[in-house]
Amino acid sequence: MMVKLRRSFLHCSAIPIAALCFAVALGAQTPAAPNPHPAPAAQAPQWKTYSYPADGFSASYPSQPDVQKRDVPTDAGSFELHSYLVQVSPGALYIGVCDYGAAAAGKDAATLLDGAKNGALTNSTSHLISESRITLGNYPGVAFEAENEEAHFSARLYVVGTMLYQTMVVSLPGKPYPETARFLDSFQLIARVAK
Repeated sequence: MMVKLRRSFLHCSAIPIAALCFAVALGAQTPAAPNPHPAPAAQAPQWKTYSYPADGFSASYPSQPDVQKRDVPTDAGSFELHSYLVQVSPGALYIGVCDYGAAAAGKDAATLLDGAKNGALTNSTSHLISESRITLGNYPGVAFEAENEEAHFSARLYVVGTMLYQTMVVSLPGKPYPETARFLDSFQLIARVAK
């Protein structure tokens, strides 16, 4: 059962990586056409904290995230992944939430975190740059930096009971997003409200 659950964590952590890599690569390859009549300089985005009680978290984004839900089939069953994504130039800010319910109850959090991290690295064909164990309150997590030819990943993953929370900033290699720490540090757990 542990192998199946590790694979399910691997699947839920891998899906957004491919989509984010694609978004970053697409943004890098599509330069904006010059505007013969440029508009006045735009103001910097106004960061705001968005709360999602159904998933038990809040985080700051420069604009309202696009929220998607999808079922992810795994060896341990099908799980619903909730994604919160804002594209920034060039890159993306992402939070993913997956509740494994009874399948994760009583399982070793460090093993689950390693499975999610390794799944993200494998499925994005990235190499690990750095890694450290972290906590969010009393909950265990792992922070890591990784990179492939198309993207750089700054990620923090947490296991909270039966929930896997993934926070991630994707940018171009060698061009870190300047607000990475601001976004990752803004992630907070809040009281979870039943759906």
